[in-house]
Amino acid sequence: MKITACPVCGSKNIGIGTLGDGIIPGLSSWNEVCRNCGYQGASLIFESEQEYQKFLEALAFQKKQVELQMSQQDEKNHTETNEELPVSRVVKKNYLFEIIISFVLTFVFFIILVGSSYIDPYFLFSQETVGIEILNLLAGFGGILVFFFLLIVLGETLYRSIRGIKK
Repeated sequence: MKITACPVCGSKNIGIGTLGDGIIPGLSSWNEVCRNCGYQGASLIFESEQEYQKFLEALAFQKKQVELQMSQQDEKNHTETNEELPVSRVVKKNYLFEIIISFVLTFVFFIILVGSSYIDPYFLFSQETVGIEILNLLAGFGGILVFFFLLIVLGETLYRSIRGIKK
């Protein structure tokens, strides 16, 4: 019985990564992702449950040692500087800039489209079905807006995964 585990946290919850994990098929060097800690890379394969348990024990011992060193270092820094330890916070991504850029691109796209021969304004407004035509234009505008927004967010994700920039 082979056991596949994460080398960082020891979890058996290893799977093929998706675009949400930062894995781009064909471009990323690794396809496996740990669902617990987010590790991307080669997983460890154990031949038996005993080997896996030994690894977990060694991993737990190593984590305790690192935590002990970190707490000693933090106490040392805290007593030397006599300041409070910094509080880390989670910052959520604000997509306002991407929405504005998508709106501008979509507006420019529709100006170019109306100026071309694809949409004839005289034919458009000479029909009796003006309401349906305007509804079609608004639906097209919304679809193109969503398309540009997703394209921009995908571009940012690709850039961050290539450059290694955290969110």
